[in-house]
Amino acid sequence: MSLVLGLLWAWDLYEKVLVSYFSKKYKPVPLPEVPTYSPSDVSIVVPTIDTGSCFTECMRLWLRSNPCEIIIVTVPKCKARVEQLVAPVLTGTITILTVPLANKRQQLMAGAKAASGRIIALVDDDAYWRTTTVMPYLLAPFENPEIGLVAGLQSPEIPSERQDANVITVWEAAATLDMYRMNHDQPVRFAADEGCWVLVGRTVFVRAGIIQDQHFVDAFTHQVVNNKIVNGADDVYLTGWVLDHDWKICVQNAPEAEITTEIKRDWKKHPYLTRKLLEKLTRPLWASVAAFMLWMVFGWGGWVSGYAAFVRRYPYMASKVWALFLMESMGPIIDVYAFFTMHDDSWLTRRADDQYVMDAAKKVLQGDVSELGWTATQRVGIESWQSKP
Repeated sequence: MSLVLGLLWAWDLYEKVLVSYFSKKYKPVPLPEVPTYSPSDVSIVVPTIDTGSCFTECMRLWLRSNPCEIIIVTVPKCKARVEQLVAPVLTGTITILTVPLANKRQQLMAGAKAASGRIIALVDDDAYWRTTTVMPYLLAPFENPEIGLVAGLQSPEIPSERQDANVITVWEAAATLDMYRMNHDQPVRFAADEGCWVLVGRTVFVRAGIIQDQHFVDAFTHQVVNNKIVNGADDVYLTGWVLDHDWKICVQNAPEAEITTEIKRDWKKHPYLTRKLLEKLTRPLWASVAAFMLWMVFGWGGWVSGYAAFVRRYPYMASKVWALFLMESMGPIIDVYAFFTMHDDSWLTRRADDQYVMDAAKKVLQGDVSELGWTATQRVGIESWQSKP
């Protein structure tokens, strides 16, 4: 037993040394003296349904960067709401498209198909670009012709009135910790082998040639899991495709490339975090004991230092640390659960049309993809799907 404990301690020490080494090794890409790409080369594509009121402010911030165009893709029932939110900042560079039914992947591809820029920015409708340096710093890595996909720092948009221990909720703290961990872990992994599991899609820049390629469009829009067409995980799929097709990615963790995003304040409208927390609170006793013992044996130092750094950054969230620890401690079990329920997107804040994901999946599985409800101008990669392996 002592040998096992010693090996666990040694492995933990080894991991800490590696993390420290790669943290120091990582360097963001500096701005080029003479850039190859400018804002006029960038088309911003924004899929949206049930659009929040923050959209107007987000649009205003994107427009400050002077992109080539902004293409908003929604569904007919949401178009009037989008037009209302866009009206205060409407310019000739903004286009609103509609697709018949809500599905994020189909919306992204409809926007990408209409885009004219050499670089396409896929942006969530609640992503804030607080500085005008976001675009040039996310364009800088493309000076390397091998880079196909880029993402930067992502942090929570927390209004000043909510930066109070008596006001902030567990759900906000959990979302904040998730982004904090990601900002810390991604550059370490990237520095190690230039890889990453996913460049999170709140704001990612991708070469138009990749996302407009018919092979990608067909695969991306016709992925079926458990007899349902996939709606989410677009960023995971895109990251994997880029790496699998001999492109490189870049994690641009420069302060100048930081975007912020809305985080949810409670569980009522957005039950995913609630479910995740309750699953951990109701886990079996043996799992709790095992997790605690492993933590005591070789995780104490990492736990203390990790949460201490988080609390220094967000002191008003200190009282929520107990809940955050519960949420994190059963990650592997939740990952297995997520794998076996990939067809269920009920946890998403913006769900696809349920009937569409079922009907479209049937057509894909039967090889009948000639009519999925798209008009001639809206159809995305349908015609050539059958000819691909």
